[in-house]
Order: sequence, then structure tokens, then C-alpha cells
Amino acid sequence: MIMKRLDRLNTQLLKEYSEGIFFINCEGDIMFSNEAAFKLTGNEHKEKSQQLTALIHTSKQQQAQDFFQRALQGEKVQFSTTINHNTKKELHLDITLIPIIVSEQVAGVYAVCRDDSKEQERSNHISKLETHLKMEQKLANVGSWYYDVREDKSYWSPQLYNIYGLNPNQHFTPSLKNVLQFVNRCGQKRLEKAVMEALSTGGSYTIEYTLLRPSGEERTVFEQADALVDEQGNIVQLIGVVHDITESKVITNELKQKEQQFQTIYNNLDAGIWSVDVQSNEMIVCSSGVSNIYGEDAAKFLGNRDLWESFIHPEDKPAVAKGQHQLQKGKMIRQQYRIYTKTGEMKWVKDRCIPTLDENGKLMRIDGIVEDITAEKKYMDHVEYLATHDHVTNLPNRRKFERELKNFIRQMKKERDLLAVFYLGLNRFKHINDTLGHDVGDRLLRRIANRLKKCVTLDVMLARAGEDELAICFLSLAHIHECQKLAAALLQEIEKEITIDDFSLCVTASIGISIYPHDGEDAKMLLTNANLAMRRAKEVGRSDWQLYSPLMDSETYKSYHLEKGLRNALLQDEFFIEYQPKVHTNSREIDSIEALIRWNHPEWGRVSPEDFIPLAEETHLIIELGDWVIQHVCKQLQQWKNQGLQIVPVSINVSSKHLLKSGFVEHVQQTLAHYNIDPSFIEFEVTESSIIQYEEHVKKVMDELKKIGVTFALDDFGTGFSSLSHLKDFEFNTLKIDKTFIQHATDKGKQQAITKSILYLAHALNMKVIAEGVETKEQLAFLQKHECSFIQGYIVSQPAAPQKIAEYLKKPFL
Repeated sequence: MIMKRLDRLNTQLLKEYSEGIFFINCEGDIMFSNEAAFKLTGNEHKEKSQQLTALIHTSKQQQAQDFFQRALQGEKVQFSTTINHNTKKELHLDITLIPIIVSEQVAGVYAVCRDDSKEQERSNHISKLETHLKMEQKLANVGSWYYDVREDKSYWSPQLYNIYGLNPNQHFTPSLKNVLQFVNRCGQKRLEKAVMEALSTGGSYTIEYTLLRPSGEERTVFEQADALVDEQGNIVQLIGVVHDITESKVITNELKQKEQQFQTIYNNLDAGIWSVDVQSNEMIVCSSGVSNIYGEDAAKFLGNRDLWESFIHPEDKPAVAKGQHQLQKGKMIRQQYRIYTKTGEMKWVKDRCIPTLDENGKLMRIDGIVEDITAEKKYMDHVEYLATHDHVTNLPNRRKFERELKNFIRQMKKERDLLAVFYLGLNRFKHINDTLGHDVGDRLLRRIANRLKKCVTLDVMLARAGEDELAICFLSLAHIHECQKLAAALLQEIEKEITIDDFSLCVTASIGISIYPHDGEDAKMLLTNANLAMRRAKEVGRSDWQLYSPLMDSETYKSYHLEKGLRNALLQDEFFIEYQPKVHTNSREIDSIEALIRWNHPEWGRVSPEDFIPLAEETHLIIELGDWVIQHVCKQLQQWKNQGLQIVPVSINVSSKHLLKSGFVEHVQQTLAHYNIDPSFIEFEVTESSIIQYEEHVKKVMDELKKIGVTFALDDFGTGFSSLSHLKDFEFNTLKIDKTFIQHATDKGKQQAITKSILYLAHALNMKVIAEGVETKEQLAFLQKHECSFIQGYIVSQPAAPQKIAEYLKKPFL
């Protein structure tokens, strides 16, 4: 009866339940199961001996058996377990055991089974999401919250507690009232107003405010919230997030400050800063420095990238465009070029362009700095001008002349034409400087330069090549014979009288000429050869010109080797002394003797003093030569005295450099003492040019030597500018009339008049006077007539060896 009732009931359950249902007897056997149970377990359970616990995972069987016994006691039991599916796949089930009570007795148990696997997966997924959300909120320092309007309850995420500096476990009710106590006064009203509006309108809000943690630390947060409404439009929830932006706010503020600083700096720089987006062909940055340089509003450059090109000087555009191609290869370029500003002013700019390429090597952006270097260029041009021009005449200097001459030579080489280099040496210019002063000399040189500028064409290069030397380059000569006309015109222009400060100055010049390509194919050779020709012109005669000839090189070669040999001549004992007597005009008795140094060169024989004395002056060997002469003269006087001869004073030529030598007086005294020579037997001959520049020092030396008995003669009298003042100030013992006056003394003219005047002056000053270079009887007669007491020259004797002079000392000349 009972079983029948159960069967009817089972049939009904099988039809109405979608969950799996098992009917289990009191022994635990499965009596039957519905279709849903079959799908869950994969077993039909038609065998009565099969028990439900057999389907359960071994680890869970004892637990299931305990729950079954409780069901047999009449208790409804619910538990979760794991069964072994026939596909060998574990399945999570929720099982409810419902006791079947018949006549107040348990007749069996229904086992209602529901698949819990999906729910378990869903729960695990939600748990993972929650974990990830917490981690993400922590990393991003973002907290979330929601407020349930109906239940008047709030929820905070753990990270939100951290943001507010609270412990999630501490007693804190997250209500609006409690939240506001953490917000600074300025933000409280704003936050409260935003929340109330969202709750009343169902809208959203965003707000930034500062909160104060319990520790006293201030934090800046950004909050965003949205209201949720139900189907009837009632506000049911308010959901929001709070982002702690303290650190990012600090960084943002610092970036803004840096940006402002950068803006301030580059807008106040003299340079212009710009940046171009190559893809869009637009300028994205253009500082005010660009406006200052170009005179155009920076905004116009931003609107038109190609505008800058319109400012470039037409002549510089090809070079600028060529440099721009390097940017495509990722190479930084530096360029200097000219621009015309909006007002038409020409400026020099320095532009640096820095390219940025993408990963494929494609040009994406160009950043640049442009600077106005006009002032720098002008300064450099001025420095270049000073370095390449003479400050006195404003003519190009030798360096500039050589550089331009190289360019001219290249030009003439292409055109197969002639070029001439004129080298001008101004005669006696150094003498004018020494006597009238460098100021007068400079002004004279400027006047000559200005004259020459006017008489040469624009394509002619005129330069100052030395202290008293000028160089000129003439291009495209039709014929070498043109040089004669040009030289004559230059000499005529230079020799015109010039008046400076009441001084009427007449200057002559000597010109040397070299021709390209005959006399040299480079600048240095042409200048060297023109210089050689100029020196030859001076030797031939002042106010003359000479074309270069290869024969001149032999003289240069000799001059070079003379200088080189001069340094060894003293060591090799190549010098010797000859003596020329100075005699009484009437009695022919020897009054004194002049010592003359000679050089016997091992290769060229006797070298003229006119060749080696200037070299000795230039190389400062003149001091050693002077000491050598003084020593040998004293030694010779001692020998003559030892031979019993009646010795006479010997005059020695002394240079200004020798007189200026420290200890000169002491050296003379020591030498005289060593050879036991009375100082009165030594006379020093000085020229006027040797005392002009150092008058005070020379006078002091002369006075000291006069005190011990040494006498002084003024040599070459009449050739200087201020001889009369020197006669008065220096008190010379002897006056020597230069041979140039004696040679023309018999000519009735100015030279004779000057010679008479010199003789008269010497007698008036009670000075001993000697005429140099007397060679003829007519000259001698003239000198006797005008009472010149002493003569020196070939009419008496040529310079002779000491042995010959010893014979002269024994008897007078007849």
C-alpha cells in the first residue's frame, strides 16, 4: 500500500522537478531517479543494490553517510559534495536530503540534487575580480564607494580607507557627515552641495578637494560620482570613486612651474626657439625671440611654416636648402646665413636644426634655435680688418696682399694673362722717422698712400708690405713694357713735395717689379723677386725701378752666405785692420790714423765693408767687431811703441749699439790699461745718425771718456738734419767733412758754398777739421786756400797694412 502511494508520488515528482531526484530506501539503496538525476550523474540507477554514497567522491563518502543517517532520523539535511561523473569528471552538487514520513515513520529519503559547479565558478570568478579590483585600486590609489538610498547605508572599499588614513577594522560609519569632517573648510561646502544636487537631480559630479588625515597629513583627492535610478525614476544608489592625486598634483604643479620657467626663459632669450611637425608641416613652437630677430609676429610663423624661407637672402637660399636635405638623414645641421627682416634690415643668423626620426627612420619633427649674430659678424669683420690692414694707412697689410695675390694668380692662370707685382721702397723714410718723429712719418705715409690710391684703378691691389715698403698688384697687363709707364707714373706721384707741420718733405722711391708667370708662379716667389729687384734699384740709384732678373738671385745667395759666414769670421781670424793716415795739409806730417776693419772671406776674398757692416749691425755682431777693433788697435799701438816709433792717435769708428752697450766705458779703460796706452791716443768717430735716437745716453758716455783723455770726431758731417745743434751740445774735438762735399768742392755751385761754410764754422768753433776723400790736386788746392788744416784720402795714401804705416811714421809725406 505504502509503495504504491510512493510510486504515484515519485511519478508526480519526476514530472514537476527539473533538479535531479533520487528515491533512497532506509538501507541507502537508490530505488530510482528521474531524468535530471540521470543527466547529473550519467547513471540510470536501475539496480536496487546501487547506493547514492557510491556515486560520491571517496573523500566525501563518510560525510554523506553521516548526513543520510540524520535524514533517517527525520531531519532535513542540506550539504555540498563532489560526485564522480561517468565521464570521470568531478561535479559539484548541492544535495538536500528530505525524509519521507509515512504513519509517523521514516519510510525513505528523497535526495534532491542541484549542479553547483557554475555557481562555484561564478563565486570564484567574483572573488578573483574582487581581489583584482582591490589590487588595482591600491596600485592606482583609487578608492570606491556606494550609498544605498533606501537603506541609508554606505560601503567603502579598503583602499578608500587607506586614502583617508583610516583602518578598515576600526569603528567608523562612512556617512556624509563623517566624511566632511576630514575635508578642509574650503572644500566642505562644495562637496556637500555636489552630493545633495546629485541625490536630488539624479545627476553626477566631479570635484577636487583637500582632505586632512587623522595624522595631520594633507592629501589632494579627485572624486567622481553618479546617481542610479530604478525603473520608476527613483534614485536608489549613489556610486563614486575617490582618486588620491597628491603626488601627481605635485608633479603637475612642478611641470607647470618648469613649463612657465621654460616659457619665461625662452621668451626672454635673444635666440629664437622653434619646432616643426614635419607630418603636418606646421610649426608647433615659436618663441618671441623669433619675432625679435625677424621683426614678424611669432603667431604668423605658427600659421605658416614656409614663411621663414621668404626672409632668407636670395644669395644664401641654395646653401640653406642644401643643408636642409641632411635633416632627412637624421643629421643635425648648423648654418649661418643672411636674412632681410620685415623692415628690410639685413641680419646674419646662426640656425641649428635638430631632427627627430621615428623607429623607421622617417623624419617626424625638427627642433631649432636661431640666433642673431649680426653684431658678432661685424666684430669678427672688424677683427679681420684689423688683422689684414695697416692701422696707419688703412691699406691692406702684407698678409692680406699675399692672400689676394694667390686669388689673382688663379684668375690669371685661367685667363692666361700677365700680372705684375710692384714693390716700392721709400728712400730715407726711416731717417725722417728718427729725426722728425713717428707722427710726422705716419702722416707722410698716409699722404703717399692716398696719392697712390687715386692714381691706381679699383682692380689694382695696393698694400703696405713693411715699415717703408708698399706693394701693388697690376692685373691683365697687355705687355711687359707697360711696367715702365706705370713705374714712371708712380715715382712722379711719390716725389711731389709734401708739407707737414712746416716741414717741406721730398721723398723718393725705388721700385722692383716681378711678372707672373715669368718671375714666379706663386705669391711668395713673386714678392721675393720683386723685393730683390727693389733692392737692386736702390743700389743702382735712388728714384729708379728695376725688373727682376735671375742674376739678382746670385747677389741674394752671396748676401745670405755672408751673413752666415760673418758669425764664424771672428773665430776663424778672418778679419784684419788697415790704417789710413790723416795728415797736415801743408807739411804732410801724419797727424793721426783711422783704423778700418777688413774681411778676407775664404771663398769670395776681400768683402767690402759696405756689404758686411750693415749685416753686422742687423745681427748685433757689430758690438763684438767693435771690441775686437779696439783691442787690436791698442795692441798695434803697443807694437809700434815697442819698435821705437813716434806713435800718433788712432781713430776708431764706433756704432750707436756699441756706445749703448753696458760697461762700454769700463771695457775701454781696461783695454787701454792692459796695453799701457795713453787714452789721448784713442779717438772715436761717431756718425750723426748713431747719436740722434739716444742723445742723452751717448752724451753721458762721451763725457766719461773725455774725462780720461779720449777724444771724439763727428764723422760724415753735413749729411744729417741737425748737425749744428749736435756741434753745440756734444762738443766734438774733430769735425770730418763728408767726401760727397769734397768731390764737388771745385764745382762752382751749392756744394762749394756749403764746403766753405763748414770750414768757416769749424774755425769759428775752434775745432779741428779734416776733409775726407781728397783725391785730386784741385781739391787739395781748394782746401789749402780755405785753410783746411788736415786731409785724408787717396792723394795721400790708400788704407794700408800696419807695416806700411810704420814706414810712414818714420818720415812725413812729400
